[in-house]
Amino acid sequence: MKYSTHILILIWFFIQSCSGAKTVPEPDAAIEESNAINLTQDQLKALGLQYGDPVKTSMSSIITVQGKIDLPPQNLISVNFPLGGYLKSTKLIPGMQVSKGEVIAFMEDQAIVQMQQDYLSAAARLDLAGLELERQKALAEARAGTSRALQQAQAEQKLQAVAVRSLQEKLKLIGIDVNALNESNISGQVSLRSTINGYVSKVNVNTGKYVLPTETMFELIDPEDIHVALTLFEKDLPYVQKGNQVSIHFMDEPGKPYAAEVILVNKGLDDDRTATAHCHFKVHPKNLLPGMFVEGDLAVKNKQVFAVPDEALVRLGNKQYIFVRKSDNVVELKSVVTGLSKDGKTELTTGYEGIPAGTVVLNQAYKLLGILKNSGEE
Repeated sequence: MKYSTHILILIWFFIQSCSGAKTVPEPDAAIEESNAINLTQDQLKALGLQYGDPVKTSMSSIITVQGKIDLPPQNLISVNFPLGGYLKSTKLIPGMQVSKGEVIAFMEDQAIVQMQQDYLSAAARLDLAGLELERQKALAEARAGTSRALQQAQAEQKLQAVAVRSLQEKLKLIGIDVNALNESNISGQVSLRSTINGYVSKVNVNTGKYVLPTETMFELIDPEDIHVALTLFEKDLPYVQKGNQVSIHFMDEPGKPYAAEVILVNKGLDDDRTATAHCHFKVHPKNLLPGMFVEGDLAVKNKQVFAVPDEALVRLGNKQYIFVRKSDNVVELKSVVTGLSKDGKTELTTGYEGIPAGTVVLNQAYKLLGILKNSGEE
C-alpha cells in the first residue's frame, strides 16, 4: 500500500509538469530581449567574419522625392470688380486661353454712370474754380479785390483739383479712360480685360449675378513661372542645393522624364520636419496645372559620408541594424539610421557613434541575423 501511494504521487507530479505551458518567445521579441550572439569556433570559421569601421567617402546618389506643380502667388491672378456691379456677359470657361488686354467680361451698374457724372461735374467745377482764381488774382493786382476772396478762390481750386484727381483714379480702377470721357459717351457698362497671357483656372460667377467689390469673379494663371515644389526630408536637406539636377516624372507619364534644376531650397522645416526645393523646368511640358503630383529623382553630388558595405546591414521591421564585435566570439546587434546608397555601400547617418574602432562586422549580416533568430526560438 505504501508503494502504491508513492507511485500515485510520482504520477501526479509527472502530469503537472507535462501540463505546464511552455512559452516560446516570438523571434523579434527574443532579439529585443537579447541581441548578442555567442558564436562557436565552427560558426566563426564558416562565416569568415570581417571587421572594420565605417569608411568616410564621397558619395553621389539619387534621392527620390515626391512633389507637385506649384505657382508663385504673384502668378495666380484673382479678377474682381472694385466698384461692384452686375455681370452682363462673359465667355470664360476653366481651361480657356486668354491674352493680355483681351476683354474677358462686361459689367454694368448705375454706380458706373454716377461715377462718370461725378467726374465730369467735378472737372467742370475745377475749370470754373480756375477761372475764378485768375479773376481774383487780377483784382488783387489792381487792388480792387480782397485778400480773403483770393484765399477762398485758391482753396476752392485745390478742393476741386483733389476731387477730380480722386475720381480719375476710381475710374481708372474700373477701366474707364478719363481722357476719352465726355458728356456724350457716358455708359453704364465697362469691360474687364486680362492683365496676363495665360489661362482660366476658375469661374465663380454667372451672367446676371451681382458681384461684390471683394468677390473674386475669375482666377487666371500666368504659366510663365510655374515650377515644381519637391518635398525634402530633414536628413536630405543638407545635401540639396541650388543647381542640383532633377528628373521629373508625371503620374500619367511615369516613363517620360522632364529635366529640371533646383533654383531655391527653403531651409526652414515645417511641422512635419520637411522642407521644399523649388525647381524650374528646362523645357516646359504642355498642359501643366498647379497641384499636379510628380515624382523627382534628385541628383546629389560629392556628399561626404561614413559608409559600410551593404553586406554589413540588415533590415528588421522598419529599422536598419549592424553587428558589432563585443569579444572574440560574441557579436551584438545595433540599431543605426541609414542614408544614401550606391555601388554596394550605404551611408550611416546616426547610431555608429561611440563604437570601438575595428569592431563593425562588415559582412554576413543576414546570416548572423538568422543565427540570432534561431537562438531566440530555442
